[in-house]
Amino acid sequence: MDPGPLIIASTGDPASQNIATNLIENHNFLPETPAAVGHASYVSGDVRLLVQGKECIYVEPTDVNIPARFVIFASKHRSSSGRPALTVHATGNLTKESEYGGRREEISIVEAYRVKQALAILAGEVEDSSLKIEVAMEATHHGPTSFSVPVCFVEVGSGPGEWSDRALGLIAANAIMGAAKTTSGGGINAVGFGGPHYSPKHTRLNINGDYAIGHLVAKYAFDRGVSEDMVRETFHKTVGGCSTAVIDWKGIKGEDRRNLVERLQKWDVEVVRI
Repeated sequence: MDPGPLIIASTGDPASQNIATNLIENHNFLPETPAAVGHASYVSGDVRLLVQGKECIYVEPTDVNIPARFVIFASKHRSSSGRPALTVHATGNLTKESEYGGRREEISIVEAYRVKQALAILAGEVEDSSLKIEVAMEATHHGPTSFSVPVCFVEVGSGPGEWSDRALGLIAANAIMGAAKTTSGGGINAVGFGGPHYSPKHTRLNINGDYAIGHLVAKYAFDRGVSEDMVRETFHKTVGGCSTAVIDWKGIKGEDRRNLVERLQKWDVEVVRI
């Protein structure tokens, strides 16, 4: 049997546990028999849920003994501002920094349309509710970086009140299942460049526009010395091929923008200004 979608949650993460509980209670997950070795595992159709002990950002492929077509991590989101947010993003360390899991200068494979689908579901459900919470696409950051299949994170943040909020856990669970069950691409694959870590322009375009943005290279990545090879990797690691760059034109320094555009033109990558 071909591997199916895999959702990974952590027992040490309250938001992850909240999302996992909502998945089990609202999406027909049943305990798997026999269970995955050393972990609690559940199944709903062809989707499997693995609940393990490591914080999601530190999970390595060797920690997962379940074959998967792709992996979606259910996780907490933490920010210094503490502002409530539901977030989605690809993973990876674009520079020589790797403080939060994964390897230096390594990024994950991403299916951009799953990021787009998860964001759209989060935004739609928040709009339909009375909840006041931001939905944001984050820049590519933190681990894991070494899975041989596509990876993305869906997160609830940014503090204990949100992490334990069952309504937010359900919205995140619904977004994860919607993304897991999406079978075809939506939008033109693209890599995003520029702007802040939470990019409102790329978020809006991913939710409502014609592009599916997977990896997002924020302005600060250029300040920290992202290399030409890593910029190129963001395209190579996008499943289904990618030859479009969506640039927040005012959200990147002039010199960095000129250098980036010069590289993109050399690689025959279409440049879209936002």
